[in-house]
Amino acid sequence: MKELGATDVRQLEAALFRKYGDLKWWPAESADEVLIGAILTQNTSWRNVETCIASLRINGMLSCCSISESGREKLAVLIRSSGFYNQKAERLTTVCGKVCEDYGTLELMTRRITMEKAREFFSGIKGIGRETLSSILLYALHLPVFVMDKYTWRMLGRLGFETGEKRPDHVESVFVSALGGDVNRLRNLHAMIVNLAKDNCKSKPICETCLLRDNCDYAGREIIVP
Repeated sequence: MKELGATDVRQLEAALFRKYGDLKWWPAESADEVLIGAILTQNTSWRNVETCIASLRINGMLSCCSISESGREKLAVLIRSSGFYNQKAERLTTVCGKVCEDYGTLELMTRRITMEKAREFFSGIKGIGRETLSSILLYALHLPVFVMDKYTWRMLGRLGFETGEKRPDHVESVFVSALGGDVNRLRNLHAMIVNLAKDNCKSKPICETCLLRDNCDYAGREIIVP
C-alpha cells in the first residue's frame, strides 16, 4: 500500500479524461435542483431520481422555497419513486425551509456563504451525511470539495493506495489540492470515477476492459506509475 499523492490524482484524472472527457455533471437547471437531487439520490438509482425531478418540475416544485411551502404529504407522493419517500420528504422540507428562512433563496446563500459556514449549516441537519453534504457543497454551492463516495474508496483500494477511510478529510484534501481547488475539475473527476464504477470497477469488477487495469492491484498486476 502507498500513500495517495497529488501526482497520483492528476495521473488518474488524465487517464479517465482520455476515455470520458467532460461529462458536465451534475445535470440540473439550477442549484436548487442539485440540492434536491442530492437528497433524493440517497439509497436509490439516478434513474429513479430523474423520475422524481420530472414530477416536481411538472408541479412547479423544483425550488427550495416552493418545497418549503408545500405539505410533506404532497411532496412524498411526488417523490415516491425515490424510495424512503416519507423520510426524504421530511429531510427536503427541513433543509429547504432552513435555506429560505436564513437566506431567502439558495442563490443568495451561494453568494454569501463561506465553506466553514456552509459545512456548519448543513451538517447540523438530520439526514445530511458526509457524502450528501459534499455533493451539495461542490455541485450546488460551487465550493471546492471532493465527494468521497463508496466508488472512490473502492477504486483507490484496488489501485493499491492506503485509503485511510477513517481520515477522509486527509484524502479529500489531496484531491482538492492536486486539482488546485478547481470546482469544474473536481466535479468532473468525481463523475468520471462514478462512470468507471458503473462500467468496470463494480463490486464484482470487469478488469479485462478497465483502462486502469495495468496499475491495479486487484487485477493481479504490479502497480506501474506511468
